[in-house]
Amino acid sequence: MAKSKTIVVWGDQDLLGSSIEYFLSGKGWRVFCISTKEELEALIQAAETETVDILIIHSGRHDDFANHPLLLLRDHPSIRVISVSLEDNMVEVYSKQKVVVKQAADLMTVIEDVSPSADIATDPGS
Repeated sequence: MAKSKTIVVWGDQDLLGSSIEYFLSGKGWRVFCISTKEELEALIQAAETETVDILIIHSGRHDDFANHPLLLLRDHPSIRVISVSLEDNMVEVYSKQKVVVKQAADLMTVIEDVSPSADIATDPGS
């Protein structure tokens, strides 16, 4: 059984964020959303008080917030940041690993920190 995780989905209250929250909650993990309309301080406070394991952001929507997760990683290096893109079906893990997501299980593989299987293609351009 996979270790319990606390996951923050940081983004707009849109279909993508709600879908990710719903999907991951089904695994028994603690998942909650923080709106980007709130200040960065709300995200930092959650990281400090909730022992966040993973932060998921939508890369296409938050380009103006691009440095915020990096600031969070500087002070909380145990948090893994996963950037999700709808434009090219890529998930970027802030170990600079890029993974092509072919199915929902591929996202689960990234979150569970399992080495990508042969079925999951890594981006040859990285």
